[in-house]
Amino acid sequence: MSAKYMIEPDSALHVSAIPRRVLIIHNPTAGRHKRRRLQEVVERLEALGCAVTCRETRQRGDAEDFASSASPDAFDAVVAAGGDGTVNEVLNGLGQGTGGLALGVIPLGTANVLACEIGLDPKNPDQIARAIAFGPARHVHVAVANCRRFLLMAGAGLDAHVVAGVSVALKRRTGKLAYVVESLKQAVGYDFPKLGIRADGIDYEGSMVVACKGRFYGGPFVAAPDANLETPMLEVCILPNTGIAGMLRYGLALPMGKLSELPEVQVISARTILITGPRGAPVQGDGDIVARLPAEITVGDDTVELICPE
Repeated sequence: MSAKYMIEPDSALHVSAIPRRVLIIHNPTAGRHKRRRLQEVVERLEALGCAVTCRETRQRGDAEDFASSASPDAFDAVVAAGGDGTVNEVLNGLGQGTGGLALGVIPLGTANVLACEIGLDPKNPDQIARAIAFGPARHVHVAVANCRRFLLMAGAGLDAHVVAGVSVALKRRTGKLAYVVESLKQAVGYDFPKLGIRADGIDYEGSMVVACKGRFYGGPFVAAPDANLETPMLEVCILPNTGIAGMLRYGLALPMGKLSELPEVQVISARTILITGPRGAPVQGDGDIVARLPAEITVGDDTVELICPE
């Protein structure tokens, strides 16, 4: 399957005929290089005729608050400038009575999984600006983990502990290497407790589980080939192996696109799953901690208009 975002012929499509009025929400503590990339996109948006308003976050939760207070009378879209965690905050803000506002993204993060999913090139400011200004907005189904919305994936097990433990300072300095360092640290001391997974009433067991709404995981790596943002369904990857050997096996299979083909890995489709395990253990969603076990993860009729490249 192509790495490009697949457009279903019967899916809703809303193309902007005039430049959008956009609210850009971004974190000013990002590095100088990322600030320059953001400024390049803003300049191109203004050249395309967009009315651009920028708001800087100061602390966690600001992006969600800014998005929830955005008025459809003033804006056509709210754009998250940052990583997938920033997108997640904006997504949750848009779920608080801001009907009619589309969600856009300027990818400035470490993995930029959503950008991979929709075919947006983080290094191409012209493509990003044109998508935000005029690109089609597609109805995509949003999933929920213990009342917290997510767009891409939610997982429990080692990956959630890595997300919870990774050093923010190290991530800013080294990018994805910070996750590699934290994965090795966690794998050595992690006891890999069994997780119970009830998916649409059927019971499974594993040491790690990831409920995917999109195909990609951790960057440009396909974990769930049949996942589709526009479908109200989860593709649930259940990984049973434990220990460093098991994690290395999965870590090697993922970038090769072979994770779902490993004989011990189960990939099932479901609309609702319940994950049980050590009470209070973290659940990551879109690269941030969004819930704690036990966690109910569902997908239904909740949708958002996601701006994509043409």
